[in-house]
Amino acid sequence: MDKRLLGQIGENTAADILRAKGYRILKQNYRCRHGEIDLIAMRDGVISFVEVKTRQNYNYGRPCEAIDENKKSHIRKAALCFLDEMRDKGQSAGRWSFHVMEVVVEHTVDAF
Repeated sequence: MDKRLLGQIGENTAADILRAKGYRILKQNYRCRHGEIDLIAMRDGVISFVEVKTRQNYNYGRPCEAIDENKKSHIRKAALCFLDEMRDKGQSAGRWSFHVMEVVVEHTVDAF
């Protein structure tokens, strides 16, 4: 499967799961000069910056293991850009946190 399509499926699935848990999706694929954040969501006044990692199997470990310190740094800086944009619009940021959502789309042929 095409990696871009797989990533899109994972992000859409993650957004649906967050909505089902009561989150409101503020942005999907937010970009600034520092990087990208897959999903920005809010629930109970807390903004969540969500990195979504999607894989077809566990052959290379858990999806979250692909998030290195460099990626974390870019996400943190992009989150600060988003918060600055909110402040510029006169909106209060309140509390915020970072989340990782792992989506594994495994297809088993001849399963039984």
